[in-house]
Amino acid sequence: MPQEKILFANERGATLSGVWHHPFGGPRGAAILCHGMESTKNSEKLMQLADALAERGILALRFDFSYVGDSSGNLADITYSGEVADLRAAFELIARRSAGKVALFGSSMGGTVALLFAAQEAAIAGVATLAAPLHPEKFPKRILTPEELRQWRTSGFTIYHGQRLNVSLLEDLEKIDVPAAARRIACPVLILHGDRDEIVPVEEAYELYACLPGAKQLSIFRGADHRLSGAGDMRLAMQEALTWIVDSVG
Repeated sequence: MPQEKILFANERGATLSGVWHHPFGGPRGAAILCHGMESTKNSEKLMQLADALAERGILALRFDFSYVGDSSGNLADITYSGEVADLRAAFELIARRSAGKVALFGSSMGGTVALLFAAQEAAIAGVATLAAPLHPEKFPKRILTPEELRQWRTSGFTIYHGQRLNVSLLEDLEKIDVPAAARRIACPVLILHGDRDEIVPVEEAYELYACLPGAKQLSIFRGADHRLSGAGDMRLAMQEALTWIVDSVG
């Protein structure tokens, strides 16, 4: 499907890099695709999902959050709140296209960002998440010792997978409340999660489902890890996400 590279700015003045996937003819809806923390807009699943959406008449936008990929900034400054602001910029960009209803897809951290944004923006028509943390504030305690957490606070940064992360991320995690946000989401939400997820416990998917007040669906992939790397798991998950988004904006 026809693709178009685009640059746009967030509220902080940073430059965000995105790619439009245009349907043939006028769009009958739109979708924004959000990558995870250690990924970019060029992940295989996002590119395939964007193409599949465009084939079904949906204008799709995949973009790099601040600090990664082709967008400006430094990964050390990453926060959930900052990515929500980036998603706001992407939503305002796509809204100016007058493409109809807008749905969101988010993977891992991007899924949580999509949930937080949907709680703020009543115009979102639907959300699909894959392996999204409901309690990202618990993650530091799972990967760091109490002493390492103390050092993160006192030194102002930590190293995760060879990357510097500033204490602003830890402070942001202590401010956000994803379950409370989920309870404010009015649109339909699809939750995709593997029951062997080693990064985000599957219990968080069940809890997220319980928090959501509106239409919702929970799909658990048996034996699947965080990346749904088992044979056929990702293909089936993306097919479910595709159908959910098309139905949400159609």
